[in-house]
Amino acid sequence: MLAAIIRITRFFKSPRIALTWSTEFIEDRIRTRLHKNHLEYYTQRQLPLKEGLIQATGVDSAQIEKYLTSLPEFLTSANQDTGMKVNWSATSELAAASYVLIRILKPDIVIETGVGAGVSSWTILHALEENNGGRLISIDLPTPNSELLPEVGYLVPKTLRHRWNLRTGASQKLLPQILSELGEIDIFLHDSRHSYSNQIREYQCAWPFIKRGGMLVSDDISNDALHDVSQLWNREPSIIQQSKDSPIGLVKKF
Repeated sequence: MLAAIIRITRFFKSPRIALTWSTEFIEDRIRTRLHKNHLEYYTQRQLPLKEGLIQATGVDSAQIEKYLTSLPEFLTSANQDTGMKVNWSATSELAAASYVLIRILKPDIVIETGVGAGVSSWTILHALEENNGGRLISIDLPTPNSELLPEVGYLVPKTLRHRWNLRTGASQKLLPQILSELGEIDIFLHDSRHSYSNQIREYQCAWPFIKRGGMLVSDDISNDALHDVSQLWNREPSIIQQSKDSPIGLVKKF
């Protein structure tokens, strides 16, 4: 434990990393509080997982049910890795929604921001493998790779990493670069810092690159960002309840 603390202390002595983490903390704790005027908008639209996926995709109930009842064993097993249960890991609802969306939309390119232990990454990659096509590009800040803050995406099995490109750094810099390189994507999943400025920046950055029929997915809808871009794009988001306070938001591109 002492060695882990020392390693983390040294890690945050890097000026670049310290600035990135501290800036995101300030945005999250201070600025975001000024952008919580439309939370009732989400509350009024919340649906259970299955109904939310039906609304978001336009797919019939039987097909959604088919995939919800065939989730990967690592999501349903009682003997899950402890990394799947820490409070910054994807919820069961986000993982299930990600799996179903990948299986239905059959994307070529998925981008996610925010990886953590890698629950959502593992789920997406598993679904892509079952589709026999597609790849995932993930962006997250580096960690000290210690007992307290393990390596980004450490849960992802080696057998699925041939479909995975993990990029470490700030999404503010990497996301525009990657999108410009790709030209278009099928699904964008936001699960990095859930501050108003970061969410709205990532949404607006990714949206022009999402193909028609593609999807923007966001975990932790806890401020006005999704409301504001939905109004701007003239789209009605689908909102899915979670086992935590903040729901999931989905916006399909037509």
